[in-house]
Amino acid sequence: MQGEVEAAWSRATGLTESFVLAGRTDAGVHAEGQVASVATTATGTANDIRRVLERELPKDIRLQSVHEVDGTFHARHCARWRKYEYRLPAKAASYLDIGGMRSASSRLTGERDFASLASTGRMGPRGTIRRIYLVEVEREAPTGDVVLRVIGDAFLRQMVRRLVSGLVLVGSGKMTEAELERGLQLRSRTLMPGPAPAGGLILVEVGYGDYTK
Repeated sequence: MQGEVEAAWSRATGLTESFVLAGRTDAGVHAEGQVASVATTATGTANDIRRVLERELPKDIRLQSVHEVDGTFHARHCARWRKYEYRLPAKAASYLDIGGMRSASSRLTGERDFASLASTGRMGPRGTIRRIYLVEVEREAPTGDVVLRVIGDAFLRQMVRRLVSGLVLVGSGKMTEAELERGLQLRSRTLMPGPAPAGGLILVEVGYGDYTK
């Protein structure tokens, strides 16, 4: 997505400038509430920029709003929390024990080392420490789809998708809560499942104030 936005920006303004995105969106992941920022030399009002940029964006990227902010704003560094949802279709999730998944999800909240849910690569100054504020699991009516909601201060690459895989294994009886906790405590990726498919994940919202449930 970042590359497409930057290309559209270049066509709209004639400038080659880099954007910063607030939340991770691996290939195939959807975003309803992504936030992007750019330090630009472009002239014109926010509304002017929105009009010209909308004409250049591909049809699968919708621009919700454009705002002028001060030079200290950074879409990623200033964000205080991110909300993701993962949807499992009813046909693929009818066998899941929702109660067991909810129970296991309580082990995931709080600040802890999530090395076992991280992919390889650079981790940044915090390493693999992250804080999860909320994990919810519900079966929606009338569709029967299972939706997992996760809110945290930040997430490692593939972290949400690996978290989903772990809860699905618990819900299917292939992993116990104790095994999930052990994998987290030992910081071992080999004890945890791989990431769930990217297509079910959505970045729903990014918050810039303190998180309150």
